[in-house]
Amino acid sequence: MPKVSVVTPDKAQAGQAPAGFSGLPGALAYFDDARSPLHLHLHRIAPGEALTIGPLATDCVAYVWRGALEAGGWALAPGSSLIVEHGQTLAVLGGEAPAELLTFHAAEPSDGQRAGGNVHLLPRERVPFRADMGGGSGVGGGMHADSSCPTSAVWLHENHFPGRDTPMTPEEEKRGVHSHSEDEIIFVTDGEIRLGARLYGPGTAVAIAADTLYSFTTGRKGLSFVNFRAGTPGDIRFASGATISETGYWRERAMTPEYITPR
Repeated sequence: MPKVSVVTPDKAQAGQAPAGFSGLPGALAYFDDARSPLHLHLHRIAPGEALTIGPLATDCVAYVWRGALEAGGWALAPGSSLIVEHGQTLAVLGGEAPAELLTFHAAEPSDGQRAGGNVHLLPRERVPFRADMGGGSGVGGGMHADSSCPTSAVWLHENHFPGRDTPMTPEEEKRGVHSHSEDEIIFVTDGEIRLGARLYGPGTAVAIAADTLYSFTTGRKGLSFVNFRAGTPGDIRFASGATISETGYWRERAMTPEYITPR
C-alpha cells in the first residue's frame, strides 16, 4: 500500500458484497485489495432491507454515517456504531430512511488478536463526546472503540474541527506533522480535509500506513471524520520529536464507551 492513499466518492468501486457480508447484492469498496491491510466498504441500506455482518476472521467496526438503522432491538441514528467481533454475526436492518453504513476491519488476523465472539452496540446518545477536547481549540471528539474491550482491540474515534478562513501558515503546518504506530483509515463525514494543496469533501477516505509522517488542515466549512485502527494505538509521534500517548489522551478525558448487548 502507498504510504498515503486517497479515495474520493467517485473513485470508490461498486461491486459485489465483500466476503463475510450477506443480504445485499453489493457495496462500494474504498480499500479492499491485497495491498490494503485495512478494508473499508460503504453499504447502502434501504428501508426494509437487511445486511448481515459476519462471520469474519477479524473484528469489524461499523459506523452509521447517514440515515436510520436498527440492530439487536435498538435504533441506531446517524453517528451510532457497532462492533461485530470475529466469529460472530449481526443483522442490521434498514429503518425509515435510506441509510449508509461504513464497515472497517483488518484484512488479516493479527498475532495478538483477542478472543472475539461478541457484539457491541453504541447508539449515538451513548457515545462519549466532548464539544471541546481541551485548550479552547473548539476541536470536539467522540469515542466508539478504544481498544479496552477484553475480547477486541479495535479502535474508532471521531473528531470535529472548526473551519478556517485562511490556510495555516507553513509554521503551523510544520507543528502538526505527526505519525501513528498503526495503519489507519480516516473517513470524512462532513466538511473538508486539506491534504497538501487539495481539499477533499465528505465521502473521502484516506488510508495512511503506520509510521508515516503527515499532516492535514481544514477548509472553511470545518472538518468531521472518523478514524479507524485495527489494534491498540501507541504514541502519536510529532516530527519535532514530541510524543503523546493516544490512548492516554482519550482516557484522561473519560472517553471510554459503555456498550449495549443486542437483545
